[in-house]
Amino acid sequence: KPGDRVQIMGVYRALSSATQGQRSTSGVFPTAVLVNDIRILGRDSHGLVFTPNDVRAIRTLGKRSDILDVLGRSVCPSIHGHEVIKKALALQLLSGVEKNLANGTHLRGDINILMVGDPSTAKSQLLRSAMGIAPLA
Repeated sequence: KPGDRVQIMGVYRALSSATQGQRSTSGVFPTAVLVNDIRILGRDSHGLVFTPNDVRAIRTLGKRSDILDVLGRSVCPSIHGHEVIKKALALQLLSGVEKNLANGTHLRGDINILMVGDPSTAKSQLLRSAMGIAPLA
């Protein structure tokens, strides 16, 4: 599962990309890890303990109509502006919902963000802040 810390034992190998007897001369080969063993070292829970007061406060916040604005302002409050990007990062940290459709299609709940902008517009600082909130999200 995402967030689990694992140890993988195997062989890192360059695969031959030659097809039908032709040899590759580019020097670039696809690689793979042939896994022999996987051990789960631990889960990413960090010992979170919620008191009844914490649960009440979370439920109260969840009932607010402006909860997305509140969460957006909570992401990297030291950076002025970028409200839409901060809201997008908050939604990414919360993630979506996985769905398995009736026709067998699996939709992942991951939310991806492409952040493009001029140099020195706080892109890296925003991402570092999100990583500090949830390192494995």
